[in-house]
Amino acid sequence: MIFKFKITSPEVDNFVREIEIDHEQTYLEFHNLIQESAGYDNSQMASFYQIGNDGQRGIEIALFEMNTEEDDDMNVVPMDVAMMREFVSKENPELIYVFDFFSDRFFNVELIETGKSKAKTKYPKCSLSKGDAPEQIKMDAENFDGLGLDLGELDAAPKKEKTADDYLADFDDDFNEGPEFESLDDYEDIL
Repeated sequence: MIFKFKITSPEVDNFVREIEIDHEQTYLEFHNLIQESAGYDNSQMASFYQIGNDGQRGIEIALFEMNTEEDDDMNVVPMDVAMMREFVSKENPELIYVFDFFSDRFFNVELIETGKSKAKTKYPKCSLSKGDAPEQIKMDAENFDGLGLDLGELDAAPKKEKTADDYLADFDDDFNEGPEFESLDDYEDIL
């Protein structure tokens, strides 16, 4: 079975991609084609999220494994093992694809059609590409608000490297609690 997705941007009105992918392929393959079709650097973090009926983000399908063995939170699944059929259906056709985590920018991803695969077609494939993608990473002064970083506080002057004497000066050598040893032989006498 083939899934056909329509990908749009809330930032750029004329940006549309339609991608066809086999239901047995992974979200990593889907991610790579979205990145390629948008002209993005695919080494940047990205995640898909299921969208619930309430419009809230649900399960995250992440580029990298983020759960630990002790982690009971199964709301994060790695893209390389998540198959397309597992997290999208006609009943739950919407996802978002976050491509800029710093600014929480994303594409809307909607399942618009299902069908049978064509024997000689290689999937995934981009069947429609209109408009230019928005800039992948947006870095401006607005994005630094709330970080608690005052750039004026940063000291641009190079720091003086500490010497061994500087490190030793940090220790208090006035320990007079217990016996003093001048050699290992003094220690053996106590034993």
